Amino acid sequence: MKMIFVDAENIGLKEVEKVEASVIDKVFVFSKIDAIKCACEKSLFLCLCDYPSGSNQADFHIIAYLARVLSSLDKKQLSSVDFELYSNDENLISAFEFQCSQFKAIPKIIRTKDDTVIQLTGSEPKAKTPEDKVFSALKSPRPLDPDLQKKLGLSKADFSRAINDLTKAKRIQRSPESKRKWVRC
Repeated sequence: MKMIFVDAENIGLKEVEKVEASVIDKVFVFSKIDAIKCACEKSLFLCLCDYPSGSNQADFHIIAYLARVLSSLDKKQLSSVDFELYSNDENLISAFEFQCSQFKAIPKIIRTKDDTVIQLTGSEPKAKTPEDKVFSALKSPRPLDPDLQKKLGLSKADFSRAINDLTKAKRIQRSPESKRKWVRC
């Protein structure tokens, strides 16, 4: 069984409609948007909108709801439930992973957009740093090789410096499955 948490305010209606769940899965969608509420009703998802309006309010409600669910399950139930989060918000993802780790539950994070390819436009407020680019590219285990360096558009020096800085800050590490690949900590 899965407990699926959807940060609809972050991923939008089209991504909510792509969420796949079986009849026995619990899907909690957090949004105040009417179109998303209608989509949830059609898919038999529970739409939670009873939180204050404002910055990060949905995120706080997601974490509070997750903690409530986690604390209501016993150890046997915790081991048989998969916890998933649909979001691209790195701060929410970090909080979600932390709460799951407190109960020894294993979270699965589904990011709906891939930031690996960086496109800079005139309307973008600021360019991402080399560290941001490398960190964004490590959503799944991958080697830190010249192909990735080229894909990110970084010089060899910037790429190496970014890897060293991220490693020292304990934001990335070698993958437990393969020492040739790297992942986020």
